Amino acid sequence: MAACFQACDLLIEDLQPPEFLPSSRTETWPLEKSPLTACSHLPIKLIQMATVTALPERVQIEYRGYFAQPVFGVLSNPAALYANLLRHLGPFGATVGGLNINLAVLAQANVSCLLATGFVRLALDHLELFVRDVQNQAQVEELLTAVTRAIGDTDSSLKPIRHDVTMLSWSRMKDEPFSSYIRRFVMKPESLTAAKSRVGFVEVGTDGGFVRSIELEEAADIREDVFLSSVIHLSGDPNPGELVEMFRQQLSDQLSAIELDVQFIEK
Repeated sequence: MAACFQACDLLIEDLQPPEFLPSSRTETWPLEKSPLTACSHLPIKLIQMATVTALPERVQIEYRGYFAQPVFGVLSNPAALYANLLRHLGPFGATVGGLNINLAVLAQANVSCLLATGFVRLALDHLELFVRDVQNQAQVEELLTAVTRAIGDTDSSLKPIRHDVTMLSWSRMKDEPFSSYIRRFVMKPESLTAAKSRVGFVEVGTDGGFVRSIELEEAADIREDVFLSSVIHLSGDPNPGELVEMFRQQLSDQLSAIELDVQFIEK
């Protein structure tokens, strides 16, 4: 993937001799030199260190697939959609009582279906799937397959052509506390003793368009452990299995770049 990386308000250290590096500047690094784009208002140190292991306590997945055209016809007569959601998503907790339609504002019109593990929502221009407690990769693939079949049986033209997948995880740091690990990327000023560090990396394509991002901060409910947010943009018409595998590979690349091994244990 051709991509360029722009560092925002960033001080890069230890990459060049001091005489060649101004004290404050904005740099553009080619793909082979910078695995991610760091956007921060604090100094960054890029130092090769040992990978740290993190054990997830909780994982959430948010999927959003965008259609080529708005689906006015499906929402104006949703009976077939209701029937297909119940038929394909019944094994995942879908019931008549969990179906809902919102037509109050045209731009926000949608049909939603509650599941035992989250919800599905079909809006005018996109499809959403939220899984609040991911057990394993197979679970996500099975849910996405069922949702795809439900909307496909309703209208064969309902095929997302762009995909945004967001993963949120709360993980325990096994080898190193978060306050130490985060110093690989950002050092807070000594005067801000009560401040907590947070760092985000954004990757953009050669056209300046968003490709993927990853953010790290200390988890609010598990001290010295990590909250991680990864957003990955994909395109094309992959089947659910291919889509999940594409996301997994992209996420693996991100985690490798930040020297973090999140061990997604099958529950």
